[in-house]
Amino acid sequence: MRKRRLLISAPVLGVFLMVGALSGQAPSSPQATAAPGAPVRPAPDPSHQRNGEVGWHLMPSEQRYASIDGARLKQYVADQTAIARRYRDQGHQFWGRIIGTSADQENAQWLMDKLKQFGLTDVHEIPIDLQPQWMPQSWSVVASLNQATLNLETAQPTYSSTGTSPEGLDLEAVFVGQGSEAELNLAKDVKGKAVFFTTPDLTSRHIGTSSGAIKRASDRGAAAIFVIVPIPDSNYKTQFYPVGTHVPTFTLGQKDGSAIRDMIGQAASGTPVHVRIKMDAQMVPNEKTGTVWGTLPGTTEETVYVVAHRDGWFEGADDNAAGVATMVGLAEYFSKVPKAERKRTIIFIGSTGHHNSGGQTGEWLSQHPELFAKAALLFNCEHTGLADYTWYYTVPNAIHTTNAIGPLTWYVGGTPKLLAIASRALDAFGVPTEMDSLPAGGGEIGRYYWYAPAIQLLDTGLVWHSDQETDQSISASGVAAVTRTYAKIIVDTNSIPLKDLRREPSN
Repeated sequence: MRKRRLLISAPVLGVFLMVGALSGQAPSSPQATAAPGAPVRPAPDPSHQRNGEVGWHLMPSEQRYASIDGARLKQYVADQTAIARRYRDQGHQFWGRIIGTSADQENAQWLMDKLKQFGLTDVHEIPIDLQPQWMPQSWSVVASLNQATLNLETAQPTYSSTGTSPEGLDLEAVFVGQGSEAELNLAKDVKGKAVFFTTPDLTSRHIGTSSGAIKRASDRGAAAIFVIVPIPDSNYKTQFYPVGTHVPTFTLGQKDGSAIRDMIGQAASGTPVHVRIKMDAQMVPNEKTGTVWGTLPGTTEETVYVVAHRDGWFEGADDNAAGVATMVGLAEYFSKVPKAERKRTIIFIGSTGHHNSGGQTGEWLSQHPELFAKAALLFNCEHTGLADYTWYYTVPNAIHTTNAIGPLTWYVGGTPKLLAIASRALDAFGVPTEMDSLPAGGGEIGRYYWYAPAIQLLDTGLVWHSDQETDQSISASGVAAVTRTYAKIIVDTNSIPLKDLRREPSN
């Protein structure tokens, strides 16, 4: 039974964990409980790792897609995560394939080199001048109680967070549970203080986290806000999107969050915990980015668009190195198909401006619907390879990675005929999805998905936007299955007229 998406309210979770502690806890040592003369239980066996992933045996009719190889796609992921690490190792505390930086430029060049290597035509980058970009140069958060100090190393500023003066802030710290209305009403006044709360929304990275707890704390005059992301037995650095505050706002890993909570709890009356916060957050002008384009000509003017956003936070293995790997894998596969067998021109777009919330490429495409006048398909290659996980609720409460891809959300626009083709492709390669499709395309194509029959498979998971979203979090067999699915949809729609794929525009 899968448990990965189960979210339990705090009171129920507390009872559940209590029961787990009583019933699931390891028994005491056999030496202490065994009867005299009874056999002694041996020491636990060492942990063994099952390196092989669960794959999918291709049917004879699908052997043509065997060349879309998971190990090769995962290498494309590794190429991109290495770009992010090189940027980090240059001394950047805020790191990844960040828009406007040298890592962004290196990634664009890597993608163009790959498309040229596969023989695509008109491979180029359209440069974009950026408005001043939020670039935190450095930050630190240290808590203290009497002579004891606690360096909160996983503190990560939410995107576009307000910085501090060079002198920083020295604030009294308060903990308000999950930041609910009831808990804030019961807490002492939070005005002018550093407010810490734990969110139950373990996979959210948005402004609505914890049902608006960030806004509630802000409205009550908090001088700094800390959102503890309590992924069990972890201490992740997690990057949030902008959360709409005007004070320094950070996320914290579970272990750091528990430590500051306990420090606050241990403080004697009249001796509060203080938090020293420093952050040099600058708006850096005159930076540039670009949209990468490549074309694989077909025999008609009809088109297929394949989109993947290039930028990412931290290593960004799934978001979105895996998506770019899917796009590159499709370019490689169809470059080997004779042009005479490709009815439609396939246009590959490495977009930019996803994580800075500017949507530079998406905004431009949304203003040019004429590009999609003869588009048969629009693929969003985003979050296509994250491995699944299991959640053990017994003691110790922990997350374990599995050897298979996790279930993906899915969207198929267009006609029932296209839906049937996409469903057969998903079945052919064993791609797990949620039962129900999304009502609309989203992510990188959210600004223009209705311009063409759009298809999207996407997952997030616990490591999303964190420093644990590494190469090891990617399922090679999974990203291959998604890429093969997209390839089969292109092949199986090749001879179908546009009118049988495109819905009539709504009035």
